[in-house]
Amino acid sequence: MKKVILSAAALMFGMVAFAQNNSDVKQTGNGNGTTVNQTGMNTSDVDQEFTNNTAKVDQTGNNMSTVNQLGDVNGNSNSGMNNEADVDQTSGGAAVQQVSNIQQQGDGNYAKAEQIGSANDSFIQQGNNEEAEDNSADVYQNGDSNESNVLQRWDNNVANIDQVGNNNSVSLEQAAGPNQTAGNSSTISQDGNNNSAVSYQETAANPGVMNTEVVTQMDDYNYSELNQIGDGNSSTVTQSGAFDNLGTNGRSNEAYVDQNGEGNTSNITQGAQGSIAADNMATVNQSGMLGNMSTITQMELTLLL
Repeated sequence: MKKVILSAAALMFGMVAFAQNNSDVKQTGNGNGTTVNQTGMNTSDVDQEFTNNTAKVDQTGNNMSTVNQLGDVNGNSNSGMNNEADVDQTSGGAAVQQVSNIQQQGDGNYAKAEQIGSANDSFIQQGNNEEAEDNSADVYQNGDSNESNVLQRWDNNVANIDQVGNNNSVSLEQAAGPNQTAGNSSTISQDGNNNSAVSYQETAANPGVMNTEVVTQMDDYNYSELNQIGDGNSSTVTQSGAFDNLGTNGRSNEAYVDQNGEGNTSNITQGAQGSIAADNMATVNQSGMLGNMSTITQMELTLLL
């Protein structure tokens, strides 16, 4: 009987060593909840402080996730409130490690990162000096080697990032002020390969008007860079690239938007896709009082005879 128990223990140890799952959960006070499901070679670390924090982590293959929800609002170290983080990572077979790191500090934050392919990387941080209110972030990546970096500070910032394909990257930073300022809103969707989007939005007016941006990049090798500082600025960029006509810098379409002030609006649409050629570049720089507006539409059609 003793030998059977030792054999079973050795077998269990061997199985655990093969799986290499590690989970470390620390919770302190007031309605915290954590659910972690791991399958193989996964590592998860969840830290939560006081009040109604919730973290859910579901990993399948060779993934790593760190969720850290704390709170220190107005010097109150017990003030982490209503934070929620949901991380789903899935990659089977010959999986390469995925990494998701979510940090939230104080007051009603919500973050969700879902990664399906291999070697995807997502980082979300919400809060500034551990003071934040009502921030929200969604990241969905489907494919391989996609990267998303979202940094949101202070009030009422909203970010939605959807990447489908391979080798896409998003770097997003949104900064607002305290006491329920209008905040910033960003929606970035990339469908294709080797697309890149860089964005910075900042507003501090109270109540003010939210800055908004919508970036949609389709097909391959598109690049967009947006910089909006002020109040009530709006930017929309739509690009559809083509691998068969890259510029000298290795990009198909490029869009640069720089808006400072109030009430600026910019719309950029660039083609093309498939057998349609593309090597377009658009640059918009608007500064001033109110109501600057810019619209750029560039398309090049190449017919195959």
